Amino acid sequence: MERHYNYARQALEDHFGAQRLSSIVTSRRQFASHVLPDLQSALIAEADRYEPVLFGLHQSHPMQSLHASAMLIMGDQALQIAPVQRFDVDIGTDQPFSAISNGLWLFEVDGEPVGVILSRLVEPRARYSIVEVITLPQSVSFTTSLFETLTNAAKTSQLYRGKTLSFESASDYSGMRSDMLVHRVPPVSRDKVILEDATLQRVERHVLEHIYHRQGLRELGQSTRKGILLYGPPGTGKTHLIRYLTSQLPEHTTILVTAEQVANLGMYMTMARALQPSVFVLEDVDLIGRSREGMGGACSTEATLNRLLNEMDGLGEEAEILFILTTNRPGAIEEALASRPGRIDEAIEVPLPDADCRARLLALYGKALTFEEGTIAATVAATQGASASFMKELVRRFAQFSLACGKDGRVPMADAAAVVGDALGSRTAIGGKLLGFHT
Repeated sequence: MERHYNYARQALEDHFGAQRLSSIVTSRRQFASHVLPDLQSALIAEADRYEPVLFGLHQSHPMQSLHASAMLIMGDQALQIAPVQRFDVDIGTDQPFSAISNGLWLFEVDGEPVGVILSRLVEPRARYSIVEVITLPQSVSFTTSLFETLTNAAKTSQLYRGKTLSFESASDYSGMRSDMLVHRVPPVSRDKVILEDATLQRVERHVLEHIYHRQGLRELGQSTRKGILLYGPPGTGKTHLIRYLTSQLPEHTTILVTAEQVANLGMYMTMARALQPSVFVLEDVDLIGRSREGMGGACSTEATLNRLLNEMDGLGEEAEILFILTTNRPGAIEEALASRPGRIDEAIEVPLPDADCRARLLALYGKALTFEEGTIAATVAATQGASASFMKELVRRFAQFSLACGKDGRVPMADAAAVVGDALGSRTAIGGKLLGFHT
């Protein structure tokens, strides 16, 4: 196999023998494109046992997949050998994964020739990774074994396990392309979660304590599946709280879903099952789960809601999947979602911060500022009804005002009162909502 080939047919003739090309047997499998890194890793690990030779193939159009029969064509339409084309995929590690766009591996198994084609297929609504195995009739058992290995690798992804994932396009300028986005979420420690103690302890009991006792619950015949609903006004820190919880569960894969992405619900649920233990986060569930009275003609919304309920209910009792749903409008949630057992086990309010929490928020976000004595207490008294996001914005305004006045981070009480007054003065019907102030 050291010869130089211009066309794929030449390589196949040399490898299988020209007289036996008419006897070859092929089998193809189509995989979701986001599993390509795990799929390719498993394929190379298996092929490397047999000292393979790898060739690149010229794929004239990504919407036309490569296949063995195309390699046998002669003349002007003959499939050409080309350099192996690679592209980088972000898998959440320091170095990207070097993925092969398409390739042909040729090797021998027990003295018999085998070929494996890996290619990509782009369709209007989806992308796929396709593996085709070429053997002689007496070697078809290798095909079965290889596909079992590849299927297991795709289902139990080791490269994405324990990471935070969603089906979104990357928004940076790295030039890497991927069909799944790996989020680099900064860890959140407990002291950075500003909630009433009773609320935080309740959340931890229903999430962290439940997961800690999963094995014991299973041994006692109890379900290890769990679903909670976090509700409260906008800006109270529901997303921040979820980041804290997932920070405490590093062995869990976190699946992020927004209401706009529920069209991919099936893929998300498949991933959550495959990468157990997992955390399935669906934010703003009211956008797909609002009451039927408010749905109007949005049949697709109702269908998606029912599909979500069915997916949650269809999981086995031993499924190690934690569902966390959030909403700003608990009254708009479909009654079945909020009350039917087996879907949501607990609804927990994430309220507006009380006076103590507002003081802690000022101290947390303003740790680099120097507050005049009494300033924090006065600010807390003036901000009844403010959300956590409002308090964070208020501290930013304190800092900006201090810099504009040349005070380098010092916040006298009079300055703070002026900034608070300006902020509260902007509480028009829409201004208050934008700032996160609720009255």
